[in-house]
Amino acid sequence: MAASSDKTIKFNENAKSNPYWFQVMVNGKRVTRRGFKTITEAKKARAAIITELSKGEYIEPNKMSFGSYFEQWLSGRANIAHSTRKMYESYFRTHINPVLGDIPLSKINATHMEQLIASIREKELGDEMVKRIFATVNASLNAAERKDLISKNAANKIEKPTVKRKERAVWDIDTVREFFQATKNESRYWIAAYLAVMTGMRQGEILALRWSDIDMEKGIIQVRRNLVKNMTIFTGLKTEKSRRTIAISQQIISILEEQRQKNELEKQNPKIKYEDNDLVVCSSKGTPATATKVIHAWKTMQQNYKPESAPTITFHDLRHTHASIMLRQGVHPKVVSERLGHSTITLTLDTYSHLLPNMQEEAADSLESTIGLKF
Repeated sequence: MAASSDKTIKFNENAKSNPYWFQVMVNGKRVTRRGFKTITEAKKARAAIITELSKGEYIEPNKMSFGSYFEQWLSGRANIAHSTRKMYESYFRTHINPVLGDIPLSKINATHMEQLIASIREKELGDEMVKRIFATVNASLNAAERKDLISKNAANKIEKPTVKRKERAVWDIDTVREFFQATKNESRYWIAAYLAVMTGMRQGEILALRWSDIDMEKGIIQVRRNLVKNMTIFTGLKTEKSRRTIAISQQIISILEEQRQKNELEKQNPKIKYEDNDLVVCSSKGTPATATKVIHAWKTMQQNYKPESAPTITFHDLRHTHASIMLRQGVHPKVVSERLGHSTITLTLDTYSHLLPNMQEEAADSLESTIGLKF
């Protein structure tokens, strides 16, 4: 096979997005590729096709399997976080490839998409997981449609999976107080759970927190990075809103000072080959703490110390507990949204909408008590 020597990347002035496109000659036929956001992306795609042609590895779109296409699509997404890429790879390997992998990309239809959803649901996965896997396939097919590899995205022809919002289990103030007072010296990872309930930070953000991210004098934590789950890879945060500053109380500062002293004692232990990573939460050797060990410690503390009347909650539910307590105390939703690092205040209100009826009732009672009309 041979490609045309014309390397011109063309621009579609009428396209609202992804305006760049190009053509190459394959077996005497002019092949068009559209839907590139920048001229650089178009050049890279064209160069990749020419390289494949020169090696005899080029597969025409009508003969390419969805599995081959998906792997190419994912490898070309340079701007996604490492953790996101690993998540997509896991979705593909476990759920997508067994159902769609061998089907020609050009033959993917609505029935195939319905079979994919049915296959995922048979594994009794939650609504959120079904929606995420479907959205990943949908995104890959949208890209294929933009590039004229397929005429239509079959995922747009079926009813998309939805998530039935469930009320998250959270602890009340009394449970939080009783539990954290009782467990303070039970695990080296107690500090991680404490920070989760007191700051609303995500687990990966807590495990990536450095002492240099904390200003004890000003009483603030700078949230700047994330630890990839069960790995020792630190990444930047996905959105600008996730990069945030969280105010902390004097009690939190005191607890952090205690933790720093513990870390220093371990660092000075001659029997331990300590690796100083400046981490607030770490292993006894100073290395990053894995999510698995932190979650195991959290479950063990609950089994031993959780009040019988309180629900069993996940580590992530500590973040929800933080938000629900603040909202019930009358903290403005915008402040709560900023502490959580939500992209919009709307997301915060939607997530905790189940609290609003009670809050409205409390507000009405408070208003009546304040005005105090007597008839």
